[in-house]
Amino acid sequence: MCTCITLKNKTNDFLMARTMDFSYELDSKFVVFPRNYPIQYNYYNDTNDKHYAFMGLAKNLGTYYCADGVNEKGLTAAALYFEGYAKYDKKIVKNQTLAPQEVIMYVLANYSNIEEVKDFFNTHHIVETHLDLVGTTPPLHWIFQDATGESIIVEKTEKGLEIFKNKLGILTNSPDYQWHYTNVRNYIHINPNAVSPIHLYGEEFKPFGQGSGTFGIPGDLTPTSRFIRALYSKLSSKQTENEKELIVSAVHILNSVDIPKGSVVTHRMTMDYTQYTSYMVNTSQTYCYRLYDSFEIIKHQLNQYDLDLDKLILL
Repeated sequence: MCTCITLKNKTNDFLMARTMDFSYELDSKFVVFPRNYPIQYNYYNDTNDKHYAFMGLAKNLGTYYCADGVNEKGLTAAALYFEGYAKYDKKIVKNQTLAPQEVIMYVLANYSNIEEVKDFFNTHHIVETHLDLVGTTPPLHWIFQDATGESIIVEKTEKGLEIFKNKLGILTNSPDYQWHYTNVRNYIHINPNAVSPIHLYGEEFKPFGQGSGTFGIPGDLTPTSRFIRALYSKLSSKQTENEKELIVSAVHILNSVDIPKGSVVTHRMTMDYTQYTSYMVNTSQTYCYRLYDSFEIIKHQLNQYDLDLDKLILL
């Protein structure tokens, strides 16, 4: 379970932000992948040791895997769970095939804009590859945004590869994106304005305070409801003036879908909760994040670091 949004401010700074809601403990670490750090992929003969620098929170599974991040060209990416719908390729072609959990790192390491990302998905295979952390192949779909604000959502289902223009700026989990897009029609009456009083049988009936225009926003924690709630918060939020305000706006929008420990319990009797929230600014290659047990927002800019190293930078 996760929620991802894209935003921009009045000066065309673009941002992608996401909650990492998961029932497996990630113990995520902030990692910078410099240009000369050798990255090994499951179905590639050689390591990728000449690539774009990128950074993000990562899980150590023998090698560090990122579920989201930003690279030096201002491309941002995030992977979200897509259980019951993800269907991967069968064909393995050496040096053209990736595991689902490798997609974010490969894209950030090798591409600079959305057109290149589209070409990648049209020319590469993504195949089932067991990940010990979850005991199976992770079912994922992906969202990308470049420094110009161009953004897409990518899904591989039984219908094949589907690439959607990210018109709404929202992604959650299952069902498929087209279902969520259509479901918005059920909520087009919702707006931030108070409902006007009405008169019935000579009596005036007024709303019980402010917020009456939002009646009907789903309040549960399912992906379908979080999609609508995040969309309303995004669309009704005041457009911001600068990068700081842009990040603050993203914080408040994603607060509406934050999942406390204990609110969602899986069939394995584990808690699915918001382990971290990240905020990535494309235009300045900034990565901010907040962990579950802290209100502190930690900020990193890629140009703070020596990007020509051949070793990971772990913070």
